[in-house]
Amino acid sequence: MKRIEDYGIVFPEGYYQTLLDKYTNEGVRYPHILMNIGQPRINSHFFYSRGFEGCGRLLDYGCGTGENIRQLIRDGFPRERIAAFDINWASINLGFDLYRDQKEICDLFTVSETFPFGPAEFDMVFSGSVFHVITDDEILGNYLANAWSVLKPGGILFGSTAGLAGEEVVKSHGEWRPPRVMTRDQLSGYLTGTGFNPIKIVEHRRHAYHHIPHYADICVHEFCAKKPA
Repeated sequence: MKRIEDYGIVFPEGYYQTLLDKYTNEGVRYPHILMNIGQPRINSHFFYSRGFEGCGRLLDYGCGTGENIRQLIRDGFPRERIAAFDINWASINLGFDLYRDQKEICDLFTVSETFPFGPAEFDMVFSGSVFHVITDDEILGNYLANAWSVLKPGGILFGSTAGLAGEEVVKSHGEWRPPRVMTRDQLSGYLTGTGFNPIKIVEHRRHAYHHIPHYADICVHEFCAKKPA
């Protein structure tokens, strides 16, 4: 909330305790999501500035709290060309509570257990920290197939995911490790297997905008993949 105040958000007296009580009582835990509140990841991505060229329609696929949507609006991306999707309201509502902006941006969000968009609706799809929370291979395949389908020919899928750096794998991580961490080759294989080409992957061993513990084999893969025209 201290970071959010830097964006000009004003919290009423006692609001911190109100939210603390609310989410404690609901039994909801958001440790990694909360660490990223007030620090959007999308604007640090190597593709971000290119995404503003022409300002095509963009989908945040697995939008979480909506951090990246808010950053796009701050940076002047046309609001009417932004859409956000997730499978439930839990993280989105947390974002509304923290930024106190539900009335202003609620219309940008779509929530459904099934993917609601049709073929070739978007020029860009952003996937921020989604791959590494998908355990099941079939679900990941469906996620990528949806991203492929919803993109126009020549469209771009870009984003980031926790990954494995180098060839050697150190398996002692205590309690922390996301469900799926892929090597660069594994990530590339999933993207090319879906049909994306060309693909660019940039590996970050220490990334200021991703709160990844500094284990020897854990990194962040930023990726950009094109649907051929």
